[in-house]
Amino acid sequence: MITTAAAWIAAIALLAIGLLHVVWAFSPWPFESTEIFVKSVFGAKDGAWPFPAALSAVMGLIIIVAAVVPLMVNDTVPQLGPSWMRTVAIYGLAVALLGRGLGGYAMNSGSAEEFSRLNSAVYSPLCIALGLLVGVVALSN
Repeated sequence: MITTAAAWIAAIALLAIGLLHVVWAFSPWPFESTEIFVKSVFGAKDGAWPFPAALSAVMGLIIIVAAVVPLMVNDTVPQLGPSWMRTVAIYGLAVALLGRGLGGYAMNSGSAEEFSRLNSAVYSPLCIALGLLVGVVALSN
């Protein structure tokens, strides 16, 4: 039951994060302006996009696909591909999320104040929590 809850919580959160990244390719929502968005999400002090906006949509789609992995590993949705691929995917996802979460604090150095504040309070802790949830699913299978 705990594993199923962990899989669902991680999947729903990753889906929401992925959808938000897709929205960001077209809009700075929920931020007031593109400059505040760029400073808050990317940490660019000058408020200029550090890469093409389309990459945000690509990242969003990758995160949306990753959202399905915990549910497949937990047998909540139909499984695709060989079991070794799901194993690599679930452990890779856990490591990536934990790496972003723990390593994310180093990103605060030299970043815009808006990013540093949000990264310390939201982005990095959220990645750590999601990495732990995905890790629970990985270790239980």
